[in-house]
Amino acid sequence: MKKVTVVLQKSPLNTMRNSEALRMSLGLTLANNAVRVIFVQDALYSLLNTLPERIKSPGFRRHIEMLDKLKCRLVAERESMEERGIREINYPLEIRDRGEVFTLIKESDSLIVY
Repeated sequence: MKKVTVVLQKSPLNTMRNSEALRMSLGLTLANNAVRVIFVQDALYSLLNTLPERIKSPGFRRHIEMLDKLKCRLVAERESMEERGIREINYPLEIRDRGEVFTLIKESDSLIVY
């Protein structure tokens, strides 16, 4: 089984980028990959309770919930959360230090950065 890591780093505001990255991550599970999705920098705003229609962005909840059901590893970088004042997220994600995130990336067979 191939370890595929998808790193989201951009803001979800006024774009479909993060939603498409999550949708693509779901598609990667069909090829028997061990998919990991890591949220860093401004992509962490995707994990806040927002009203998608107000920020001109599609919702993320259904994609994240499905990735969780498929046992994909979902990770938020602690330092990025602290830098943005994000104290809690409402999704079943692991919160890992930057060093641990770097190790996950290093161990990957494939890396896709959005």
